[in-house]
Amino acid sequence: MTVEYDVVIIGGGPAGGQTARNLSKKGYSVLLVERYASFQDNNFSSAGMTLAPLKEFNLPDNVIGSYWKDLSIQCSEKEYIWKGNETKGAVLDFGRLRQFLADEAQEKGATVLMGHRYVKKEVLSNGVIVELVDSETSKNIQFKSKLVVDATGPLRKVMYDSKNDQPEMVLGSGIEYQIEVNQETYDQYKDRLVFFLGHKWALKGYSWIFPMENKVLKVGSGKIHIASKDQEKTTKTTKKLTEKIIKEYIKTENYKLLDVHGGTLRYSPSIQDTFYKDRVVAVGDAISAVNPLGGEGIRYAMQSAEMACEYIDQFLSNGSADFQKYRKRWRKNNLLKWQISEVSSKRMYSKYTDEQIENRIRFFHQKTTIDDLINTLFNFKFNKIVKRIFQVYWLKIKSLFTGKKF
Repeated sequence: MTVEYDVVIIGGGPAGGQTARNLSKKGYSVLLVERYASFQDNNFSSAGMTLAPLKEFNLPDNVIGSYWKDLSIQCSEKEYIWKGNETKGAVLDFGRLRQFLADEAQEKGATVLMGHRYVKKEVLSNGVIVELVDSETSKNIQFKSKLVVDATGPLRKVMYDSKNDQPEMVLGSGIEYQIEVNQETYDQYKDRLVFFLGHKWALKGYSWIFPMENKVLKVGSGKIHIASKDQEKTTKTTKKLTEKIIKEYIKTENYKLLDVHGGTLRYSPSIQDTFYKDRVVAVGDAISAVNPLGGEGIRYAMQSAEMACEYIDQFLSNGSADFQKYRKRWRKNNLLKWQISEVSSKRMYSKYTDEQIENRIRFFHQKTTIDDLINTLFNFKFNKIVKRIFQVYWLKIKSLFTGKKF
């Protein structure tokens, strides 16, 4: 006999976990499926964010790896540091975050199934049959649900039966090392996030150093907008860049390698993803919630889950819901910011020379505060920086006519 649930959620990332957390609190029967045996496996996310999401999603202290107050951008030549006089954000432990969300869902009655992969679905008139496979035993198992949530991230496995059904995608991939260093080295980075731009430290993307718990750093490099055939070559290059940062920037060879993990980004320009079809609802990176410029992807993945749950609740309560409103609301809230980010990332990562990157970062450093930079990198609010740029250019133009320097 096939076990039935109100909702089956495929994928235990932040979007899937938050969906399970919300719906189980409302009393629905929920099955959360995670393909890995542990939430510490495939732990690819630097998980740097501002403080706002901690309160927004009521996240506990035990999911936080560290706090930060400063930001720096290292170009090929110089480093530019924005100092904060107070704590500005946190770096989450991605595995512990996912475990927390799953545990909260389970406490409210959800079932969490670890180590199972999605195989296929069969859409019926009154529900969906979902087939999974046990990764250890290769045994197949089926469940029935009224709705299925695709939280498989960039794979979008549930929504689309084949890659040919998907909209046009741009691609990216990255690698990240988690290393243990001595106390003196860790103390240099414990209060700040470091980003790298320029060909010396990055390849058509950016690299980073994020602090975790005491003596632990995350160091990685990612490349944006690649062809799928270049992925293997890119992985080798980002690995070399990551090791270069450890050796030449951090200047340590005496470190302990705790973990190496990689991931792939598949993003639909202008958010052309399908949000709902045939009793399947997409959340998180399955609707391109990850921003193409970089920054706070986890917050937006969880926000998509919050919004989707409103319509899932309507469907389960009333037998129907207008999921097109879900898509329209999400695009209304984020589309313009995402499109500006697309243009900005293409210029910064693919078109600008090292000199152009240096000039722009120097200009931003002179004209912006750390809060302006945070609004750009994490909230994708560009109005303050654009306003400052126009003010500077207006003063320059004014000086040409008046002969007065401003």
